Amino acid sequence: MQTLNLLLEQLSTAYLGGIPVDRVATVVAVLMSYGMAHLFRLIPAKHPYTKHMFSILATAFLFGAVQEQTVGLTHLTAGSLGLYLIMLALESSHLMPYVVFVVAMLHMSYSQIRRQLSESSGQVVFDYTGAQMIFVIKVTSLAFCISDGKKNVGELSEYQKRNAIEGVPSLTEYLGYVFFFPGFAVGPAFEMATYRRMICFEGTPFVWSRLNIKAYKTLLVGLFWMVVYVLYANEYTFKYMVTPSFAQMGFVHKAVYLCLSGMVTRAAYYTAWKMSEGACALAGLGYDGIDENGELRWTDISNVHIMSVEFGSSIKELIDSWNIGTNTWLRHHVYLRIATPGKGSSFKATVLTFLVSAWWHGFYPGYYLTFFLGSLASNAARTMRRTLHRPVVEAAAVHGPLVKRAYDVAGWMLSMYTLDFVAVPFMVLEFMPSLQAWQNNYFVLPIGLVLVHVLFNVVRIGRFIPTNNSHDAKRCGGGKISLKQS
Repeated sequence: MQTLNLLLEQLSTAYLGGIPVDRVATVVAVLMSYGMAHLFRLIPAKHPYTKHMFSILATAFLFGAVQEQTVGLTHLTAGSLGLYLIMLALESSHLMPYVVFVVAMLHMSYSQIRRQLSESSGQVVFDYTGAQMIFVIKVTSLAFCISDGKKNVGELSEYQKRNAIEGVPSLTEYLGYVFFFPGFAVGPAFEMATYRRMICFEGTPFVWSRLNIKAYKTLLVGLFWMVVYVLYANEYTFKYMVTPSFAQMGFVHKAVYLCLSGMVTRAAYYTAWKMSEGACALAGLGYDGIDENGELRWTDISNVHIMSVEFGSSIKELIDSWNIGTNTWLRHHVYLRIATPGKGSSFKATVLTFLVSAWWHGFYPGYYLTFFLGSLASNAARTMRRTLHRPVVEAAAVHGPLVKRAYDVAGWMLSMYTLDFVAVPFMVLEFMPSLQAWQNNYFVLPIGLVLVHVLFNVVRIGRFIPTNNSHDAKRCGGGKISLKQS
């Protein structure tokens, strides 16, 4: 495919601002998967073997030939076969999913370390580790779902009941799931049960027309963000924050540049995730029948809810709406497998889930700076909301909705600045340059987190904020009255 590679280089140089050719190849591969999705759904549901084989061969072509990731394809094929043998050999053991989990993660760690050591320039170049991260989510999820299929129904959560698998699937079905072509390179990740529903349903013209609309609307969203990225990727970048020229800017200019750089950086993720999501929807992934109103029922396969990320008024809303497939995996196949049922939040489970998330992402120091500061920021945001939300709602009931709107706008501004500040090391990658970028932004967030801790946990400023509950308590002689927070 040297001719294609040359054409992509010329396209990037002439029209795309010199975007690395591997990223251009990824976009081309995803776009080609739309045409393949139309062919895929022509295969009747009574021929599942043919559908599985089509998916496997399509991925071999798109990832191996178009994206020129033959080494990665070989690694993932060998890894998938090895893990399949482990599932068969340990199917009756309760340890099977944990063995699969550790082996898959260690294989990915080898790939990530090998990649990191080979990058002398320090600039991340797309390779097969991105696809391997999706692969690990899918194969470890499958292992846990097979284990769930052997348990009593009473032991399972609703999510586990819906996705439990009875026995190890056939090799062809397993490979069709793992190598599902529209989402192989960049996601989304999904459960085997979702894949099986897609394979088994026979669409009507009405259903396919609705899926076409959904798929191509999603593609347009991805293309919009691709234009944003192409236009501004060279102008707004986190790595510029390490430079002396950035250090000379004023605070407001730096803050605006930081937030614009964050949006442009997210645009690259929006492009890949939304374009891939549209191709998956076009193939029928996520379709779950028609409801009583004649509307399509849909299993949400989206990896991001863009409006909630860009306009969310809290850190929690931003986190819940970003990289949803990974968050779902961490919650249902890591955290809830460790936490003690019925005992609420578990500190041990939270810490171990954080470590697994960091391990899954890789070994650049910047990743760990991002996760460490992000966890502190998330806790601080919860503390502030717990203290301020109720008084604000009560004040809005007395003084009008403008109070709550001002609170939401302030929450949005703080959340976006926090998100972008936290994300700097994730893109800069190296330890000292990341600290330099934070220093050039005056360490605003770490200092702010210290102030939040002092004000809300040491001084306990909430004691001095009047609420209806405090007034009621005084009228009742100091007794406590429990009021549900809105």
